[in-house]
Amino acid sequence: MSEPISAGISAEIGAARRAQGTTRDEVAAAARAAGAPPSFTTAAFRNLETGKRAPNVDELVWLAAALEVPVRQLLGAHRGLFGADVATPPACGPVESATREAVRDLGDLDGREHPLAEASYALARKLDQDAGMATAAVSKELRAALADIWEGRVADDDEDEDLGPS
Repeated sequence: MSEPISAGISAEIGAARRAQGTTRDEVAAAARAAGAPPSFTTAAFRNLETGKRAPNVDELVWLAAALEVPVRQLLGAHRGLFGADVATPPACGPVESATREAVRDLGDLDGREHPLAEASYALARKLDQDAGMATAAVSKELRAALADIWEGRVADDDEDEDLGPS
């Protein structure tokens, strides 16, 4: 049976403290300075570091700040279970790829307007399947439409380019 996740985290906390060259007292004080309550004492920290108690999410954040490491580092070998820093989009065609890039460039569209982003991806996927349209022109139009929608503008129909056969 493999080591529990909490045991691995405890080991990483101890390794980070030793690598920093600080004492448990210093780490507990730095964690309190980073937002931990006064009850986060040296004894409480020792219990986390030695694995007597598993840390909660708040404690991981405080300890990462105190130890000057990313939270993901404290997750050790288990960090992959908690997701990647950047989502990897599925393999897709050139229009869908350009659309996903445009959504990323717009910023928070994917998080705030998930249905709109998904509809854009679906439309782009369909365009990738229909080989009769000029990919660059479609991609340019999709980018412009996404930007207009995001900024709350109404697209100007007079500026439509010829996108190929109708």
